[in-house]
Amino acid sequence: MTDSAVTDLVDTQGLAQLIVKWLLHDFASPIATMLTASELLGDRADRELNSIVTGSARRLAARLRLVRASLAPGDGPVGGLALVRLLAEGVVSTPIEWTAPAVDNDGAMAALIAGTVLLLADVRRGTPLLIGAGGVAWPTPYALPPGIIAALAGGDPADPRAALAAMLLASAGRAGQVLAVNERGIDWHPR
Repeated sequence: MTDSAVTDLVDTQGLAQLIVKWLLHDFASPIATMLTASELLGDRADRELNSIVTGSARRLAARLRLVRASLAPGDGPVGGLALVRLLAEGVVSTPIEWTAPAVDNDGAMAALIAGTVLLLADVRRGTPLLIGAGGVAWPTPYALPPGIIAALAGGDPADPRAALAAMLLASAGRAGQVLAVNERGIDWHPR
């Protein structure tokens, strides 16, 4: 798939709709938690329920920051420690281990790392992720769903996760990288 074809794919309405479906599904749980706790709280002050609402709001805000960094990155550099924190706060149920030092990245490379973490954390919730200089992996083999593999190869996304994979492919192109799927995750290397 050519760079212009990847750009055209990312600009399609169908892809936008699939990304919105993925986002709504992703954010439904923390929003539901906040609404339920708020309803239980009513007009009374309750420290425990207040804590639930505050915690859910913070998790949702962190997840939104991670999604923004993945799908709509800035042009400026992202510090290594800032990226570590962004990922840790954005996927709280997925342990993350850096197997290479976290270095400063430009916005495109940070988006590639963040997007890969988002996708793999969504596929295997709660399974640790290992972030290295050339990719993100699980500690044990696991086959990515066929729709994701097809989208990472430039095929049309057929579901919300595959739409995220298509966005990841576009991020790789902007970062000057080529993606490769393996039995433990996703690697990248310069074009």
